[in-house]
Amino acid sequence: MIKQPLLDKRSICHALLYSTSDPETMIPIKGIIDDIYFEEDIPVYSIRIIKFYDGINFLKTSFIGKSFLTNYKGKPKPIVIPKEIRLIGELENWLGEKSKYRFCIESNLVTRSKHEMMDLFYKIQEYIISQKFRSLKRIFLRTPYEGPFRMNSNEEFNRRIERGFADLFSENSFKSFIETI
Repeated sequence: MIKQPLLDKRSICHALLYSTSDPETMIPIKGIIDDIYFEEDIPVYSIRIIKFYDGINFLKTSFIGKSFLTNYKGKPKPIVIPKEIRLIGELENWLGEKSKYRFCIESNLVTRSKHEMMDLFYKIQEYIISQKFRSLKRIFLRTPYEGPFRMNSNEEFNRRIERGFADLFSENSFKSFIETI
């Protein structure tokens, strides 16, 4: 078990929120800890959101209407936002002051600083992206598949990935990325 220092109630924190219906989509937030629960020695924080780090267009598809754990030991509920909310500031104000919603988040996704949270977010996102590339590679290289995305070998797949993404990496880091997928 990884030991992490407990954060205090009423302290400001940064966290990665995810929907139970779409756990791969992480939403970076800033919040205030309202309560702390323990589930088999693992702290779970009940957090009131005060700031989102994503834009409203992303939140409309990945936050509003999705199911989140809002009560400790409760069932996930979809988030219902008033129709008149159209801007990120309005959403933050509504969730911060007028809302009953408190989000339960495990302690390994909650940090003291934005920098720590963003580092964790980047690592998780890169893992998910690598996982998706691996999945695409398996599909593209299947023998029975004869569609427009069909590839004949790992080398062909790697060359196509290199043409699209090599400029984003140093040469050594790109080679290690290709080896992971």
